[in-house]
Amino acid sequence: MKLVNLFRIIAMACTLAIIQIPLAAASAETLYVEGEGGVPLAVTVTGPEDGPAIIFLHGLGMGTASFTPQFESSLAERFRMVAFDLRGHGMSGKPWQAEAYTDPKIWAADIEKVIKATKLHRPVIVGWSYGTLVAADYLREYGRGNISGLVMIGALGGFIPFSPPAGGPDPELLAQLMKLQELRKSDAFEDQLAAVELFMPMLTANEPPADWIEEARILGMMVPAYAQGALRKHPSDNIDLVPLLGEMPALILHGSEDPSVSPAALAALLQSAPTVKSRAFENAGHSPFAEQPDAFNDELAKFVLAYWSAQAQ
Repeated sequence: MKLVNLFRIIAMACTLAIIQIPLAAASAETLYVEGEGGVPLAVTVTGPEDGPAIIFLHGLGMGTASFTPQFESSLAERFRMVAFDLRGHGMSGKPWQAEAYTDPKIWAADIEKVIKATKLHRPVIVGWSYGTLVAADYLREYGRGNISGLVMIGALGGFIPFSPPAGGPDPELLAQLMKLQELRKSDAFEDQLAAVELFMPMLTANEPPADWIEEARILGMMVPAYAQGALRKHPSDNIDLVPLLGEMPALILHGSEDPSVSPAALAALLQSAPTVKSRAFENAGHSPFAEQPDAFNDELAKFVLAYWSAQAQ
């Protein structure tokens, strides 16, 4: 193994020991909840117990620490916020069996168990990227009766087929995605590290905060190859849920430079579900909550206050 990789491992090991410190600084509590099938789920909770409730679902290869720009902000003074490392990620359990990742009912049950364990009252679900699929799993199994609304970040939750941009997908981006997929199949540390480094520039349109991107690198190395393969087999067709989506408050927040949200697909979804609203953050990419946290947090707060207060009584 190259010496530089050894130093990188040591640095990661040291950082893993302190990765929860930013959240702890905001008086957050970290606990474990037993997920579906006995999988331990690492959960972080902050904010006043009687505040409007929000539960965050992170993207593929990321974790609770991704939402540090929210948990360390003034949102923590007003809102009861919960985030947890999805199964296979971060400090949560990583089952060996592929079926532990591919059944939507399992993902839905994980969310329900976290909501009950943390005593959230009709929370707004906030899903980022892959997390929008997990949010859709919850809607499929439990309906909208126990939540106040849905916020989707950087993805459309499989509610509409993906529409490639005019002229087809960017050849360079397509090549990078194919290379990323191949690297993720490998059990070799060097390949996993290369995959993480290839993935980092895809998260943002501009240079992100240094501490946030370093946490993202670490989180990316915490998902084993066997879990990566199974996670990518998660069902992604939720078109049949559009009528349900159209009956509830929902908001799509995305960066104007994010190729994951095509204008055509977004327009089609907004037409199919008139209750859904959207907001684009100019010059932001796939992670607007980290790239432009102040503007993002304001938008999120307005949505939650408008719909949680109206529906949670």
